[in-house]
Amino acid sequence: MEKLKNNRAASFVTVAIIYILATLVGLATYYLARDLGWWLALLASDVVATVFTYAFSVILGNASVYDPYWSVQPPVILLAFALGNGLNAFGVLLLVAVGFWAIRLTANWAYTFVGLCHQDWRYTMLHETTGRAYPLVNLVCIHLVPTLIVYGCTLPAVYAIRAGLASPCRRSCFSFSRCLPLACRVPLISRCTATAKTAPPPSSASAFGNTPATRITSAKS
Repeated sequence: MEKLKNNRAASFVTVAIIYILATLVGLATYYLARDLGWWLALLASDVVATVFTYAFSVILGNASVYDPYWSVQPPVILLAFALGNGLNAFGVLLLVAVGFWAIRLTANWAYTFVGLCHQDWRYTMLHETTGRAYPLVNLVCIHLVPTLIVYGCTLPAVYAIRAGLASPCRRSCFSFSRCLPLACRVPLISRCTATAKTAPPPSSASAFGNTPATRITSAKS
């Protein structure tokens, strides 16, 4: 175990395998919990994947196993929801923006990662100050609370992928309103309805005067 933890390359591979397995566990959890609704199923899968990562941090004696989760979690979630959907330009831009942020943050972690022999000094301090309560502190404070924070920040992007950015918008008031959040949708529909109500009704000549039946009637008279 110590040889693995002191070897930077072996530590990288170990962390990568843990995260691949955590992703598969999360996907399986989402599938099993899909009847709860997408946001509750996503929450359940996120928590289960975090607990899975926590278990390996305990096995390896290093809470820093969780460190990349902050930046790996959002793009994996968004890509999972985007697969199979025809994203429009805004959806692609959203994925690019989140991907750029995730790559930059994960690259910074990788650059400073020396191996599983090193743990964030704050986690070590928590271990020393909390004593026997550290396993619970490790689970709740180091793992679950950050996961819930990032989950909450990711929800708007997931909603956008599901409700708007996954389908092209047409240039009409009501069809375009489907691509907006509900808070923006209601005023837009109200304006379109008001415009329709205040528009003058077509005259009988313009509405019916050019029909074949009207022309025949006019000819007979």
